[in-house]
Amino acid sequence: MSKYKEINLEEGMPTVDEAMSYLKMSITLCKQNKIGCLAIIHGYGSSGKGGIIRQKVRSFLNAQLKNGKIKAVINGEDFNVFNFKALELKNKYKELEQLFRVCNHGVTVVEV
Repeated sequence: MSKYKEINLEEGMPTVDEAMSYLKMSITLCKQNKIGCLAIIHGYGSSGKGGIIRQKVRSFLNAQLKNGKIKAVINGEDFNVFNFKALELKNKYKELEQLFRVCNHGVTVVEV
């Protein structure tokens, strides 16, 4: 059975640095515990154009992907039937089914 974890970077209204530290620690723990998929709730931001935590998280994750440190990054708004990798992950991690029902800009899915 494939393992899945969800983390909420918004909880407790952390600073950007605190949220990024929590994200990095969570990715490390997922790798150590052989958890293959991480759903990251970072929120969209109250400005209406995307918050700084969301921007920093996605920038960091895309750099990790480019450097081969993680296997996949799928933004919540792209997690749908038209994205082959999203379909593959949804079939592998049944908990992701709920994300298929909404276009959520405040979430990013990562395969570690």
